[in-house]
Amino acid sequence: MTHNGTKPPVEGVKQSQLTDSTQKMSSPVEAEAHTVVALATDVVAALAERDERNAKVKDRLSDSGRADWPPVYADPFPELYASVPEIDIADLTAEIMGGAVAHHGLLLVRGLFSADQVADVRAAQDKIKAANLVEEPDSRGWYMPYDGGGRFHEKALRGRAEGLGGNWLADSPLGLAAALRHLEASGAIEAISEHFQERPSISLQKCVLRAVQPEPATTGWHQDGSFLCDDVRAMNVWTALSHCGGSHPASGLELIPRRCEDIFSIDQSLGKVSISFEMIEDMKKEFPAATPEFAPGDALFFDEHLLHRTHLEPGLSAVRYALECWFFAPSHAPSNYVPFLV
Repeated sequence: MTHNGTKPPVEGVKQSQLTDSTQKMSSPVEAEAHTVVALATDVVAALAERDERNAKVKDRLSDSGRADWPPVYADPFPELYASVPEIDIADLTAEIMGGAVAHHGLLLVRGLFSADQVADVRAAQDKIKAANLVEEPDSRGWYMPYDGGGRFHEKALRGRAEGLGGNWLADSPLGLAAALRHLEASGAIEAISEHFQERPSISLQKCVLRAVQPEPATTGWHQDGSFLCDDVRAMNVWTALSHCGGSHPASGLELIPRRCEDIFSIDQSLGKVSISFEMIEDMKKEFPAATPEFAPGDALFFDEHLLHRTHLEPGLSAVRYALECWFFAPSHAPSNYVPFLV
């Protein structure tokens, strides 16, 4: 294990090094002597796919992107005020997603993932966590941390994320492939692509499988736009992988159901990204905070402007599982994150 609790990269797993010799071992003795890891065909393919996604996004960075930004949408919920708009997965389109976010700040999509898709991602999450806890490098493709070259401070940030019960999705070649496959099948990626008018990217640091313990705490309100680049074009898909929020014993999200065009000032006394509680209380007078209930597979779409926080309160008793996946327009993505084209 490294000093920050992550395992060292598996020797021979870079795409450029994936040769027949790394996939076959003549004997266990040879494997031990040369620390060569036998990789199954699906793992080799997933590693190659991960590297290819990173390489391809670099070709999109010079694109100017959509000319009309932010895009103008009609309000798909004109009668709704200070409430969370929601639809069924069958009704998801770029116009409804973009219109809901532009006018109300967010969109709740019921059943984005089917029960089978939720079970698949949850099983992957458990395998990633198990592989993360083992001292030896993982040759099964569940936990192979991506090496961003060090300039993105990924080791320190990874250690922090894992310390809070999360795992970066792209650190798992097989987990990444499965989650993106399900997001593609759901129509989420198609809607976001149409919204951006370019194929989106995700990042190493902002795509996380989360497992939040039921421990009461005061959490800060924030907008992700406070630490993303000024001209970012983003859309988050936060998908519940367990029952949570509302009256459930697992934490959900607390949010202000309104469109905030401004990125508010940070209260430095509360940390690097938190907004003052006084400002939030004033806002709640007109826009009461909402804590939606989520069934496994329900998803919340929102961008960098939404005011929200993890809702941790006394009386919780269950772990909350979720997949949070921030999508960016490659032409206007944060330069301090390791990107992967989807």
